[in-house]
Amino acid sequence: MHDLVNMEADDTEAVTIRVVDLRKGPLGSKLLALFDVAIMIAGVEFLVRGLRVSREVVNGVHATSVTSPLHRDTDGRWAGTVSFSPEILQSMTDIVLDACIDAGVCRRVEEA
Repeated sequence: MHDLVNMEADDTEAVTIRVVDLRKGPLGSKLLALFDVAIMIAGVEFLVRGLRVSREVVNGVHATSVTSPLHRDTDGRWAGTVSFSPEILQSMTDIVLDACIDAGVCRRVEEA
């Protein structure tokens, strides 16, 4: 579906991220979709289920955000289940949003 391979440096491994599944959220909901992605690092694949694509309003501007899966912690608060490096998070966000656009879940807004 959507794949991204990060550049490989001398002291790092190549990372491949691909969308495995997309589930659209309820119409009119803040939740636009849930995604599952496969992340391959050094030949080992990790499946991350439940990335959230949500509608947000930031400073009066509508935006779309991608967040990691959440779980309810022992104190009852919601917390991120997986922490990603900034590089992996940005790459994953880009391919998830591209898949969202292709599926008609959200649209790209051109800047003026």
